[in-house]
Amino acid sequence: MTKRHVGLRTSSVIGVAAVFIDNSFNSTAFAGMHRAARERGYQIFFIHGSPRAAAQRAVGVRRVAGWVVMYTTDGLEELVSDTTPAVLFCAPPLGSRFPVVRAENHGSIHQLVEHLVRLGRRRIAYIGKSNSDDFVERARSFEEALRARSLEADLNLLSSFDECTISYTEQRFRMLLERDGKFCDALVAGNDEMAIGAIHAIQARGYRVPEDIAVVGFDDITAAQHCDPPLTTMRQNPELLGRLAVERLIDRIEGRPLEQLVTRVPAELVLRRSCGGGACEPSLPAPERVAATGDWQRDLALQLNALLAGEARAPGDHAPLVWPEAWEIVRGLDAALSGAELPGVGALDRAFGAAVAYSDRIEVLLAVVRQVERTAARQLAGAPAKDAALRVETFVERARLSQQRALAAWERRSVEGLERLVRANMDTSMLLASKEVWLGDRLAWLRHTAVRVACLALWAADPGPDGPELVVDSVRAREPGLEPLVGVRVPAGAFPTPELIEAASPDQPSGYLMLIPIVNARRDWGTLVLGGLYAESFVDNLQPLTMWVRLLTAAFERYELEAAVHAERDMLAAAYDRELALSSTVRELGCPVIPLLPGVLLISLVGAIDAARAEQILEAVLAGVAREGARWVLIDVTGVPLVDAEIAASLLRTAQATRLLGARVSLVGVGARMAQRMVDLGIDLHGVSIFQSLAAAISKLMPPARPPPA
Repeated sequence: MTKRHVGLRTSSVIGVAAVFIDNSFNSTAFAGMHRAARERGYQIFFIHGSPRAAAQRAVGVRRVAGWVVMYTTDGLEELVSDTTPAVLFCAPPLGSRFPVVRAENHGSIHQLVEHLVRLGRRRIAYIGKSNSDDFVERARSFEEALRARSLEADLNLLSSFDECTISYTEQRFRMLLERDGKFCDALVAGNDEMAIGAIHAIQARGYRVPEDIAVVGFDDITAAQHCDPPLTTMRQNPELLGRLAVERLIDRIEGRPLEQLVTRVPAELVLRRSCGGGACEPSLPAPERVAATGDWQRDLALQLNALLAGEARAPGDHAPLVWPEAWEIVRGLDAALSGAELPGVGALDRAFGAAVAYSDRIEVLLAVVRQVERTAARQLAGAPAKDAALRVETFVERARLSQQRALAAWERRSVEGLERLVRANMDTSMLLASKEVWLGDRLAWLRHTAVRVACLALWAADPGPDGPELVVDSVRAREPGLEPLVGVRVPAGAFPTPELIEAASPDQPSGYLMLIPIVNARRDWGTLVLGGLYAESFVDNLQPLTMWVRLLTAAFERYELEAAVHAERDMLAAAYDRELALSSTVRELGCPVIPLLPGVLLISLVGAIDAARAEQILEAVLAGVAREGARWVLIDVTGVPLVDAEIAASLLRTAQATRLLGARVSLVGVGARMAQRMVDLGIDLHGVSIFQSLAAAISKLMPPARPPPA
């Protein structure tokens, strides 16, 4: 494995506790956090779970200089010490110690409501996730916005929704429509996934969007521009949210003063057809924010980067450009103006391919070409080439064609990625359901993904000197070199190891680690570590990963239960073997024939009597009578716990057979309880004498004592 120097000091590692990972909004926020951390010389890893869960498991806590806590503050005081800084991401404020970075919810919701009201909508509903602070804050802003416009705010349906996914919202909103009919003429959804789910439910009930019910969302995820109809929404910048959270945290780590406790990131209204009124091109003010330097080539490169990045970079930001390939377009325009050779189609295709990889929003990509056209129009007057106008027109057409090809190629790769993902889901589900994942390579199910590094670490059975430890069970990496980690014990607080962080290729856009607990309500098995997650196979979100981890957890539980069942089966088998051996011993010793007196035999029975043992008693009595010439047989049942009708019948058969040999049978040890039991069962021991004790029987059978001689 190729080694590169990276900062792995505890003081340069940032931990992120994230309760949600399975949507594209979070994946974009994670990418922004990672970029910001790398630019400031820090490493970053993500832990799936609440602050409380992270604190209780203690995985990685000793490596972390500070925390970004996403969406919930539950258990935050347990996670951070008095000297450990933390920044809250889209979570409620928790005192002056913890800065907050979140969306500008209040003004954004007012803007959405105002737009719907201008379109003539009056019965406006709101849906959101009831246990999320962002959704709750948007719900409060929704009610304020309606009251400010003298409208009823009785359709705040926040309490009716527990999840914010497309499938859940579609099901839940359809139930509301079935119950109440078209109860609203407009809907404000707390995020785009809920909006898309609501659109599906509205259309499934036979209503039209936007004619019957207008729908608006929040976030502007990739699917918002492709749903039917395309979704009007407030465009958040999750990358900027993530970037600012990490930058605020690093400022705290490095001792810089806090400028403000709450940082609000504004959102932009993006108008599409889901609310009617005609689609309006969203404003893209980024180029105007770039200060002119007098060097038009440099200005254009910065403007194109600003368009692509949106609010992710502030004016004067000296961080690396998000789209350095934009210089290919700038040089091409310069060549068109000066009369030099125009760039080839391949160069433009590569430049726009990089742009689409950063942002696939159609309006942004169109705005890039328009900005090139505007700059060309300003520069044509002083162009040295005589045919500059024609050359510029040719170049712009090439650029527009390359932009369209890049977008089409991106969409084609997305479709192909989805097809691969469906196949991978089927194969992975089957693999995780098989014994191979337990008996063989426990990370083999990742073979369909492009994850750079994976590690499965399980809790050691016994703690180490510094507390609980993890044992590396298996590793999987794109490059060799991690095999020696297998079997290594690592204190939980010092996990993950530097080798794992290095193998994730930290300098790459997705070169960070995600730590996911393998845990359910019954048990915590350990931690799954994945690095380099956002490859094509994940189709820009982590929903497949969440499902696969659940299947992996189920596999652990299933095979643990199977092991317990096998152990219990082996225990029962051993107990059965012992019972058979004991039974055999009892059979061998359970019918001893003892010559008690001349002509008198004693059969002392102990334990339960079944059919086989009754046959054994009969054979033993007959053989003893014949061998000893006995005239009397005493069968002592004192040690028999129960005499039932079947046992009594077998004893009668023994008595009858014994009489044929000229001997009599008597039962000894029949107490009051056994006698009562025999009477209740109607047992008639005709011809069988009964003695309460062996002493009574001996007294009866002993010859009378002779008087002493005179």
